[in-house]
This record gives sequence, structure tokens and C-alpha cells, in this order.
Amino acid sequence: MEIVTQQQTPSISLQQTFGQQGYVVIKNFFSPQEMAALIEQIESPQSRQCLDQCLTKGTLRFYANLYRHNESIQKFVSQPKIVNFLYPFIGSDFWVRWDQAVAKGPGAKTFPWHQDNAYNGFKQTHYQLWVALTEMTIENGGLWLVPGSHHQLLPHRQVNNHMVYKGEPEAPTFITAEVGDIVLFSSLTLHKTTPNKTEGIRWAYVIEYMSTNDYDPGIPPPFLKVAKQGQPHAEFVQSYRGRNPINRLKHRLSRREMSQTLEWQ
Repeated sequence: MEIVTQQQTPSISLQQTFGQQGYVVIKNFFSPQEMAALIEQIESPQSRQCLDQCLTKGTLRFYANLYRHNESIQKFVSQPKIVNFLYPFIGSDFWVRWDQAVAKGPGAKTFPWHQDNAYNGFKQTHYQLWVALTEMTIENGGLWLVPGSHHQLLPHRQVNNHMVYKGEPEAPTFITAEVGDIVLFSSLTLHKTTPNKTEGIRWAYVIEYMSTNDYDPGIPPPFLKVAKQGQPHAEFVQSYRGRNPINRLKHRLSRREMSQTLEWQ
């Protein structure tokens, strides 16, 4: 896998690596100061309403849809630096479908193997930008990925609030990351995090981006569009190109097909 620094422009080889492996790692994309400021915003009073009560358990805390409630985070996810990096991967027009900050405290357990599409039940890929707000190690419950697992939706079963891959991944890779490193991976890439065996908190922030050509019925308006015709362009809109009758029909048909692969309760 090719690892590049923030000074390099994403190249054809980097995109090819993403196509083959389902992810790329970029070192030193953000500064430690930027990450400290982002943690401060995540923990600010205006973000407390974003605590996800469904997934939060013990010392493992999830904050979802932060960008909808915090203007500083909204600016972070739509900044030109991110948009310009993502453009060669996603295309000229895309929006933020979801964001989630995860604080994995001491003793927090495993978040099991899964593909994100197993939760939302659609075929098309969206793009996960995983930002290391703190150091990510095996000991503190960092990120594991399975190279090449992103080519199709795999069988899952529902276990409590989780969708869990029905299999044993071959040759998983641990992503060692320093503060400010990022990982871009496909929503179809198998991934998990393991227990935090340290006394510190492991922080990560994940932003999910999606082409405006694709349709997601699970996200209500307004939609934060961040790229237009290949240029950074942040605005909330009431609709986007992918919300058309043909895509709606395709989604209903694919849900029926996916029900054979995904065991939803």
C-alpha cells in the first residue's frame, strides 16, 4: 500500500491503490493543533445532544451528526483541503451523509467486523474519511481493515445493535496512525476496532461522503453539499441529483436482493 504525505497531490497510483485495496492511508494530513481543537469542539456543550445513545456503551462513546449542530465542525468537514483531496476519488459533486466521533475509553470492548453498507442496506459505495484525533495503536483499540474486501456486500447477521460479518476475515491489516493521519476507505471495506487496553482515550472522527449521483433514503434534508463541479462549495440544500424516481426504484429493488445477504431483525 502506498502511503503519501499531505504535500503530495493524489496520483493515479493512489487511486489505483484504493481501487485494489479498498483504502489508502495519508500521513500528517492535519496538525496536532487542529486535532486538539476538533476534540474540543466535539466535547463542547453544543455537541452534547449528538451523543448516540444506541451505540454508546460504558467507556465507548459515539457522537453522530455533529456537523448539523456545530458550525465549527461544519466548516471542518467542508474545508477545501478535504474536498480537493476527495475529488479524484468521489468525483466532482458530493455531500456529507453522516459524521461520527468515537471516544474509546479504557476497557472499551471490540466493535466487530462489518461493512458499513450492512447497516444501511444499499449497494453503492460511500467514502469513509477516518481521522486520527489521537494516536491509534493495537493496545488502545485502533482500526483494522481487510484489503480487497470492498468488491461486494458480504453476509452479515444482526447481533444486538450491531451488524456482524458472518465469516472470518483473511489477512487483516492494522492501521497504525499518529495524530493527524487520515484513512480513506470504502463503505464496503471490512473493518473493526479492538479493545482499549490502555488508560487513555482513543479518539477518532469519521466523516462519510457520498456522490450526489447516488441515493440514500435514510438521511433527511437539508443535505450539506461540499463539492460542486470539482470545486469546494459548502451549502445546505433540500435535494440533490441522486434523489430521482429511477434511483428510488433501484433502491427498493436492491433492498429485496440484499435481504438475502443481510439478516436484519
